Amino acid sequence: MASSLWLSPGSLRTVARSGAPIAQFYQTTSSSNSAMVAYRQCRSFSQSQVAQRGLSGVPQNISVKQPAQPSMKTRGRELSRSELPQDIGLLPGTFIRPLWRDMPSIFQQPKERLQLEWLWLKNAVQNFLGLIAYSKWINKGLPLRLKERRQVARELHQRMYSAFADGDVNTLRKICCTGLANTLSSRIASRPRDEKVTWALDKYNRTPGTLFTGIRVLADRATQIPDLPDSGVRQVVVRITSRQSTSKVTIPTKRGAESAVAAEPAPAKQQDCTEYIVIQKLRWTGEDQEWRIWGHATPTTVEDLDSPFFASGLTLAERMDAMRDMMTGKK
Repeated sequence: MASSLWLSPGSLRTVARSGAPIAQFYQTTSSSNSAMVAYRQCRSFSQSQVAQRGLSGVPQNISVKQPAQPSMKTRGRELSRSELPQDIGLLPGTFIRPLWRDMPSIFQQPKERLQLEWLWLKNAVQNFLGLIAYSKWINKGLPLRLKERRQVARELHQRMYSAFADGDVNTLRKICCTGLANTLSSRIASRPRDEKVTWALDKYNRTPGTLFTGIRVLADRATQIPDLPDSGVRQVVVRITSRQSTSKVTIPTKRGAESAVAAEPAPAKQQDCTEYIVIQKLRWTGEDQEWRIWGHATPTTVEDLDSPFFASGLTLAERMDAMRDMMTGKK
């Protein structure tokens, strides 16, 4: 198709021959103008030569065409699973409800208390609608996975601490995001070689803060990754109240095994813990990754109410501008 749009050299010669009588007619009738045309051609040629000689020492900017960069979609498909970014941070604007005892008093700070309660209710509705849109509209046919959230959080929580106590770095890198895995691995590397750590989860404290279950889902958010089709991230924040016990034992080395007395294990230390664990599930170019632990989070406080994510009385444009300034470090 493209070759048919161009004329062959033979056709060009044919057109030149057919136009010869017309050229002779114009040559005989306008011979008086030929000298003027030649003069103008010589004048323009001589001026261009002078201009080129005058500008011979002036550097000229030559624009070099940059090679085309691959799109985000192309680069995303070329990445292998081991190269996929995992630690993308906690989604901005995630509201994490504090415990009842940490909430401001309704009598001393009624405005702040009502604002926290309103944000809790509003974000719960928005997060649920956003999850439905992410699972059923943006990614059609994606299951909601509402029942498995607490079970996944429980299993990953126990596996993480067990692997950390055993010094199992490979397991930590499989179930944790990059930032958390690097932190735990560095702490394992800094242990003395003759030290053994044990960890056990004795029980879940079924408090009202977890609706008497020990594990309560506080936030469940999902969003699409910009400029990357069929990709997104889902983060679930759970509150876990449990009683845990840890101990450390010094193991004698081979050199001092004969003279050393077998060290008796120290009594385990029990502690009631309240943790806010964030689990994350990535979707990359149509493929769902496994659930991972992103890390620990902190509850939303009264001081966070001044943040553009939660501040009241702002229009959508003002909120977006304030969020952009905060992300870029202008404020």
